[in-house]
Amino acid sequence: MKIYEDARDAIFEELYELALKDKDVIVLSADTGAYMLTLFKKNIPEQFYNVGIAEQNMMSVAAGLSMSGKKVFVYGISNFVTLRCLEQIKIDICCMQRPVTIIGMGTGYVYSSDGPTHHITEDVAVMRAIPGITILSPSDCSLCAASIHIAYNSQGPCYIRFDKGPFDQIYQPDTDFSSGVSEITAGIDYAIIATGIMVNQAQFIAKECEKRGIAIAVIDLYRLKPVNTKGLVEMLRKFKGVFTLEEHTIIGGIGSIIAETLVTNNIMIPVKMFGIPDVSRRDVGSREFMRRLDGTDVDTVVSEIMSAIDHAV
Repeated sequence: MKIYEDARDAIFEELYELALKDKDVIVLSADTGAYMLTLFKKNIPEQFYNVGIAEQNMMSVAAGLSMSGKKVFVYGISNFVTLRCLEQIKIDICCMQRPVTIIGMGTGYVYSSDGPTHHITEDVAVMRAIPGITILSPSDCSLCAASIHIAYNSQGPCYIRFDKGPFDQIYQPDTDFSSGVSEITAGIDYAIIATGIMVNQAQFIAKECEKRGIAIAVIDLYRLKPVNTKGLVEMLRKFKGVFTLEEHTIIGGIGSIIAETLVTNNIMIPVKMFGIPDVSRRDVGSREFMRRLDGTDVDTVVSEIMSAIDHAV
């Protein structure tokens, strides 16, 4: 795979190349655009359908196409292709274990100025409660590209939630992503665990902590379901405490995933979660403004991490 600079290019160029080779690959869009989709419409129009702003119908259409031997990818803004059509995902796709991949564009506050209708802040909690679905949350363009191939080779339903970025490059295109979790920055005693766009934020936080004499590890949990429990436990056992960081409600997100993993494996270390509190955010503004409201901005997180470590020693 090539090195990409744009997440949507990484997703749809790889998908287009697969579609050219496999005529059973079908893409459905809920009236959501991307530059590469013009090539589908121009060169392989029989493999691309815009169903309009009808996400619930799109999921049922995808399930039906998959029952005729098609490998279906559906695309739209993340909260519209998850929350709006949850029943169809649960019953038509996941209950029947259909090979349908849901590509959700945007995470957290990527559409921060559009208000709560476009804030994507509960999708992980909702989707991981559905049995049988794989959830991928890529943190850079190489992982975005690889996620398409992981989904293509899957025999069941997948959900890829990706941010528009911009991303700093974390991985090389030929990286093996089968583990689902990577320690991308080494540390001593403490680790910060993040997913998606917030991995970049975690790296900034780790650098600020290092300036204050604390070497904190950064762990990228990019496969949210099924979690690589064995690999994650091996990483976590060596730390005295962990912090989780997400642009998602703290209820049911990666903070919950980590807490569940620690408790069920009898690892008794403290966990502090940074994320969106249990409130309905009707605020609008820049992404950084929203993060400051939630306490997930770099300055706040660094301050609270240093305070937590000071009280622990």
